[in-house]
Amino acid sequence: MNRISARRQARNDDRENSNLFVYGAVVALLVFIGALLYFYAVDRRGEGPAREGTPPAVQQPAPAQSAPPVTSDAPSK
Repeated sequence: MNRISARRQARNDDRENSNLFVYGAVVALLVFIGALLYFYAVDRRGEGPAREGTPPAVQQPAPAQSAPPVTSDAPSK
């Protein structure tokens, strides 16, 4: 390999390394922004308006219908 082609190859390698660094930095930035948007959306999900109704645990259930005890008037033999 002569000097000219070695210099040309070194320049191409430097250019490729620079392009790869820029590509990696852009991808990392997009992943970071995506993570921030995801956490913001998850955080906002829990900030809805508060309901003024009675919580389900406090609601009183309807009175249970109990069957009258079965008594037998017939004498046992």
